[in-house]
Amino acid sequence: MTAEPTPPEFLIGSEKDLEDYLGSNPSLLGEDLLVIGRQVVAVGGIIDLLAIDSTGAISIVELKLGKALPAVIAQVLGYRRSIKRLDRAMIIRLAAAVGLGIDLEQAFEQRFGRPLPTVVNESQQIIIVAASVHTVTAGGILALLDDGYSITTFRYAAEVDAISLIPCCRSDRDVEEGTHLEKNLPAPPNRLLGLPAGKRKLSVDKTVRRFWITHSQDFAPFATFSFIFGRYELWAGVQGIPPHQSGQFGLHLSALAAETDEWTRVYVSRHRDMAEYNSLKPPKDTRPAFGGDYTVVAYKRRPIELAREL
Repeated sequence: MTAEPTPPEFLIGSEKDLEDYLGSNPSLLGEDLLVIGRQVVAVGGIIDLLAIDSTGAISIVELKLGKALPAVIAQVLGYRRSIKRLDRAMIIRLAAAVGLGIDLEQAFEQRFGRPLPTVVNESQQIIIVAASVHTVTAGGILALLDDGYSITTFRYAAEVDAISLIPCCRSDRDVEEGTHLEKNLPAPPNRLLGLPAGKRKLSVDKTVRRFWITHSQDFAPFATFSFIFGRYELWAGVQGIPPHQSGQFGLHLSALAAETDEWTRVYVSRHRDMAEYNSLKPPKDTRPAFGGDYTVVAYKRRPIELAREL
């Protein structure tokens, strides 16, 4: 009897992958929600997901691919203050203008079976989703709960074909038991665009390999992952090749770069101007590991002498 094939590993290569999944499965957030906006500009930054529940309350969802550091507290409070100022008409206009561009009154009635309430956004809920939560952040979340804020926190974990959310930071006992720490559950398999622990070496996709062989010599000594992936999508379109999703492409690119040691993967701060990275001179401010504000993946060409030694 032929064995059934092993299903592919579920991939989370970027915050966008997480955003896409939760945007399509908002019930995982523990509420009956309708997503009304993605990448919503607010004071202090960009809200990953904005949603509304059946009572008209608004949920502000902040996603972190890695650890939720203490700065996230100020970030979400700033978002809440920005959203709190919006009345019903403003929320309707916002839903029509950003991300999904929906008719809120129509979408609300279709989703919940009743008209949009006359009072909308009377209360706001903050939802934080991260791979893990810094202990100081967990303490800040508990302090907000003590002060009456509505805030829910989840750790996410990638499974074979889905994402699961694990509630954390609900009480002092939660924090004492370490439910916010990544060590209590398996890490997402490709949080750093790498391979799951114990898995065999990835076999690089031949399409990605062909693209890299024919184009990498034309790249500047430093290029962001988004820049490389953008070039790949253009090339695949011209060739009539169905492009990979960014997470899949990232896994193959990482494995391919490691084969020759000609390029090394690094991280740069999201707060910097991305355009400057795709230049002839690599920036000095790079890090070899994911963390803090350093969440943007990039590739840096090794000096020829170092590449030969390796």
